[in-house]
Amino acid sequence: MNGHFTPRQSEIVSLIASGLEDKEIARRLGVSVATVRTQLQRLYRQIGVPNRSVATVRWMQDDGAIDLDGSSSFAPR
Repeated sequence: MNGHFTPRQSEIVSLIASGLEDKEIARRLGVSVATVRTQLQRLYRQIGVPNRSVATVRWMQDDGAIDLDGSSSFAPR
């Protein structure tokens, strides 16, 4: 498991990385849009990032999908 992310946070960020918006993420997870946004805000504070783009990059780095040199092995799940 990713060191900075809970399983649910990883699930949400992977859906963001797949190009989904909050409304679609909420629908897929069976939760409200407000719940998705709350989870994201908590994650931003937890890992010290300002937005979903940076959170996604951090998740991909931690997950081994990209290296700091910019190479990528990311494939949407």
